[in-house]
Amino acid sequence: MKGNLKSSHKKFKKNAKKTLYQGLEYENKSKPYQRPSFMEEVSNHLHLPADIIAGAPIITATGRNEICLENYKGIIEYNGNIVKVQTKACRICIEGKQLNILYFNEDEMCITGYIQAIHYQ
Repeated sequence: MKGNLKSSHKKFKKNAKKTLYQGLEYENKSKPYQRPSFMEEVSNHLHLPADIIAGAPIITATGRNEICLENYKGIIEYNGNIVKVQTKACRICIEGKQLNILYFNEDEMCITGYIQAIHYQ
C-alpha cells in the first residue's frame, strides 16, 4: 500500500509559488536596509530640518575661497594644506592651499584659502 500513494505536496508547493508571487518584485538583498535614526524620525514627524534636531553639519562654500562650517565638535588637524574637523555624524577633511581658519567659536568656523576638496570620512 505504501508504494501506491504519492504525496503531491512538493508539486503543489512548486506550482503555488509560481502563481502566488507572480508579479511581485523582490528587493535587492545585497544592500542592507538602514533604519532611520531616532532623531531623523522625530524631525520627519515634526517637519523640521534634520540639522536643527540632530545637529548635522552644515557646510556653506562661497566659491573656492571660503567655507563656513556649522555644528562641529572639534578641530583634529590644522595646517596650511589640510583642516580635519570632527562632527557628530562624521569627520570632515578640507584640502587646499594656504588654508587659514579665519574665525571659530563653539559651533561655527570659517576657513579661507584655495579649497581643492572636501572629504567626508
